[in-house]
Amino acid sequence: MKLAKRLSEISASPTIAVMQEAQRLKKQGIDVIDFGPGEPDFPTPEPVKQAGIDAIKANFTKYTASSGIVELRQVIADKYNREWGTDFTAANVVVSCGAKHSIYNVCMTVFEEGDEVLNPAPYWVTFPEVVKMTGAKPVDIMTTEDQAFILEPSVVEAVIGPKTRGLIVNTPNNPTGAVIPGANVEKIAALGRKHNVFLLFDETYEYFTYGQSKHVSLASFVKSTDDFYAIVGSASKTYSMTGWRIGYALGCKALIDKIGEFQSHAAGNPASMSQKAALAALQSDPSLVKAMQEEYCRRREYVLSAITEIPGFTCPRPDGAFYVFPNVSACLKASGIPNSQEFARFLIQEARVATVPGSAFGMEGYIRLSYATSMENLREGLGRIKAAVSKLIGN
Repeated sequence: MKLAKRLSEISASPTIAVMQEAQRLKKQGIDVIDFGPGEPDFPTPEPVKQAGIDAIKANFTKYTASSGIVELRQVIADKYNREWGTDFTAANVVVSCGAKHSIYNVCMTVFEEGDEVLNPAPYWVTFPEVVKMTGAKPVDIMTTEDQAFILEPSVVEAVIGPKTRGLIVNTPNNPTGAVIPGANVEKIAALGRKHNVFLLFDETYEYFTYGQSKHVSLASFVKSTDDFYAIVGSASKTYSMTGWRIGYALGCKALIDKIGEFQSHAAGNPASMSQKAALAALQSDPSLVKAMQEEYCRRREYVLSAITEIPGFTCPRPDGAFYVFPNVSACLKASGIPNSQEFARFLIQEARVATVPGSAFGMEGYIRLSYATSMENLREGLGRIKAAVSKLIGN
């Protein structure tokens, strides 16, 4: 069967593949602890669920405007205006079927064959694949553990070339948990303006930062009329609404109009009842999110402590999101396991713990562990990893 050429260069999501493998083993009766997917283990808050139920009971189950209902778009605009001093309106917002869908829409609207799009690594697994779907070429920029995986504006400017059309920035970052300081965000915004490089900022984990670290949105340094950026957010992580599939993008009206036109053919509209649930979420008491953030903080401290006891593991301290990205290079060297993919396979076979290899994120010698799971699972899973690795390398 002949398939489109554009599909020959992309692969399935490694994080979803890990989740499916864990589920396959569980169906066989094998006890597997899954540290793979980035999905909150909290239930969707009750007021949010009730809003979705109320929408169904009120027969709000038909098509909506392809870009989303105006009330939701305005509430999203209001959120940014309140938090970052912007002047967005509903016309600057398009609601989509999750942040992944929003990123796809933006990339399909802006990038094309012949373009190069800078993609800082470690990166979320979907970024390079979506860029390739547009016909553009993803160009990796390597960040380093020594600099806490923070994207430095000087490094970005040094690699901007005549074909550079875009830069994708993810802060707080998946998989490293790195949070780009506001001063760096401001300089990156200036680079986009200066070099006419389109900035795609994925701020999905905006509310999950820890200690003294704080997220600073690109929105602080742009105008609603600027045409060189899009900001992507989501209800999925913030309100534990992964299955509801609501994300959004903000940008200038001309860009948002085009994304809306594209979405009208690609997906129609986001689910009507999910939009009502998201509206309730964005209007909810901030304590709903604060409680989750505090629990993630507690889990993070436990995970970082437990990792220090695993031979061959070291771990940079993440400031955001809900992942750790331990360096397992010493473990690979001591064991003779050639790479992170084989090491992840070893962990699921011998420790019955699912992780994601660093190679999936463009960075060899690391693995990603999600702590969006219970403390019970974290204790058991990390204990299994310690036992398996200790046996493997003789410590």
